[in-house]
Amino acid sequence: MKKISIAIITYQRPLSLKKLLLSLTEQKIDSTLSVSIIIVDNDTSNAAKDTVDSLTEYPFNINLNVEEKRGIVSARNRAVSEFLKTDSEILIFIDDDEWPVNNDWLENLLKVQKDYEADFVYSDVQTIPETPEIAWVKTAFQIEQKKQNILPIKKFYTNNLLIMRKVLEVLNPPFDERFSITGSEDLHFSIRANNLNLKAYYTSNAPVQETFFESRATLKWFFLRGYRIGESSTRAYLYEGHFPKVYFFLLFLFFGRVGRILQTFIKGIITWDKGYFAKSYMYLGTSIGTVLGFFNLQYNEYNKTHGK
Repeated sequence: MKKISIAIITYQRPLSLKKLLLSLTEQKIDSTLSVSIIIVDNDTSNAAKDTVDSLTEYPFNINLNVEEKRGIVSARNRAVSEFLKTDSEILIFIDDDEWPVNNDWLENLLKVQKDYEADFVYSDVQTIPETPEIAWVKTAFQIEQKKQNILPIKKFYTNNLLIMRKVLEVLNPPFDERFSITGSEDLHFSIRANNLNLKAYYTSNAPVQETFFESRATLKWFFLRGYRIGESSTRAYLYEGHFPKVYFFLLFLFFGRVGRILQTFIKGIITWDKGYFAKSYMYLGTSIGTVLGFFNLQYNEYNKTHGK
């Protein structure tokens, strides 16, 4: 029997967490699989306990933990630590404000891993506006269509990711504390994995959806999200890259992001779609962050929690 652990880190989102946990019960689980849930609550008030206790007759074992040290890195590393205490072969990360689109989400992740002997399998995250009034955010987060349903990748994130146990036994702890307040710890992790020639694959067949909360629907939020991504990704590449190659790469990245500012802004004018304007603000922030990442000027996006 193949043993799978699904890891969820959470902070003050009991309603979203409950929605996710209930959606996991709808997955197709054949008799050869054993599934368990690892929850790491990064809130010392242990708010997730009431959510877990409310789920009577839940079909999967839930291992609920409280990580007192604040920060996304501490929470993710705690989830990995709890996973390594088990005899599970595979760990799958999904965020507490997400849920699988289809009931074959788990099945498809596992199929790609088996067919390609992958160390990592990553799939899409589709953005769903919290209210109809902010439907324009779909444009800002449109997923670029891939030519293939399955393809090798060098970059991935932990919001919908399968990881083999052997990887976490080598790259342990997997997530770097230097990203504890900024995020991009997962990008840094993927760079380290790529440097070790580990095999990562993308599939379009196992998407999840996430709620885009109305409190985020401002141009300021998009700019600051872009800045955080740009600044922290620069540091991720600098930490693992080599001079002068990494500097040329970041220069190329900077000009690519600057070009996208103008491209998306023009699309916004032509279509009068606020989503393109928001996207241009994000690229503006990303471009500035790409440069200021050299000076370690960090922005703590996770100071504020959105959603319930």
